[in-house]
Amino acid sequence: MPSKKSAIGIPELRGLGGLDWLPPAKLELLSQEMTVLRARKGEVLYRPREFATYIYCVLDGTIGLFLHGSDGRFVQLGLIMPGEFFGETALVPGWRRVSEAKALQDSRVGRIDAPTLVSKVMGLPWESLSNLTKMLLRRLFVLSLRRSLFLVEQLPDRLALALWEYAGHSEARRARDLLPSALTHEELAAMVGASRPRVSLALKRLETAGLFVRNGKQIRVQKKSLRAYLEGKYESLL
Repeated sequence: MPSKKSAIGIPELRGLGGLDWLPPAKLELLSQEMTVLRARKGEVLYRPREFATYIYCVLDGTIGLFLHGSDGRFVQLGLIMPGEFFGETALVPGWRRVSEAKALQDSRVGRIDAPTLVSKVMGLPWESLSNLTKMLLRRLFVLSLRRSLFLVEQLPDRLALALWEYAGHSEARRARDLLPSALTHEELAAMVGASRPRVSLALKRLETAGLFVRNGKQIRVQKKSLRAYLEGKYESLL
């Protein structure tokens, strides 16, 4: 576990480019509420499936964000440099982490409880902002992470994730898991980055596995079976 110390000085916060918009009084509040973590190279700040509670800011060093797929595959989502914040999924109440944050070199990271940052430091109503974030951004968070896995996962799994995504749409729920007619093989091929013939073959494999049935030219997802197929590999993204 990264070691801790009590606080961070205002001059150091002021020197971070990402915080130059904060007025002095807000910087002082942030310095009082933020705890500093010292993480050695390779140490993990959070892992997938942990409850997202804190927002982080890199003070020194570099943090890498990783999304783990199946069979040891992973995507490096980005490098977080000094002055940059991460851990924004803590703005969605009750959400668990879906990525891993790891120090790529010896680093110092500021950590603050998300409601404290929003309400006490920023002066915004936590309930209103968190509900707005949940309503507008939660789906975007999950969607962007699922699509990131398309870089490393096999085609049938990419298609299964795409089917799960559309099974969650209100239109599909109203139609008892019948996916929109606009979701053709061509659209799926464009979505998962594969040719139409390859997508047709992969869909046949998923259909044989009982993950969906045909309804004319449309797909009716077998939601329980599809969830069971995806859970073992991508539980945090469902």
